Amino acid sequence: MGYEQMHHQTQILVLGSDGAGRSALEETLTRLGYVVLAADAASHRTPPASGDIVMLDLRGDDADWRQLADGLHADDRPMMIISERPRRLVRSLSGRAACTMVMTGAESDAGYRVALSVCSALRRTAVERRGRTGISVAAI
Repeated sequence: MGYEQMHHQTQILVLGSDGAGRSALEETLTRLGYVVLAADAASHRTPPASGDIVMLDLRGDDADWRQLADGLHADDRPMMIISERPRRLVRSLSGRAACTMVMTGAESDAGYRVALSVCSALRRTAVERRGRTGISVAAI
């Protein structure tokens, strides 16, 4: 499967406060060819089950993520966190069993492509591994 095919099939769940930053991120990911699903993190105790990759947009966000933190920690999907500064949530999620990737600094299309390609590959590997152990994998 080529790069173009692989990333066009990837669904990204973007969690963060509704606003200009999250909207711009959604537009960027859509322009890059990903299927984007978005939700306001404050309204959930567990992350929505949709999406292959969970992306947390913590930029400029002072929202309280405590109610969602346990659900995020237990989630088995690869996670990308976008944050401009160190946060307690980032530290707590770094110990997850699934992949957690943190992006800071200047944003670029190339940076998103590389990070999301790694997350997609890790997601496929985890799904294949579960399939080989006899555990059935439900479609997301």
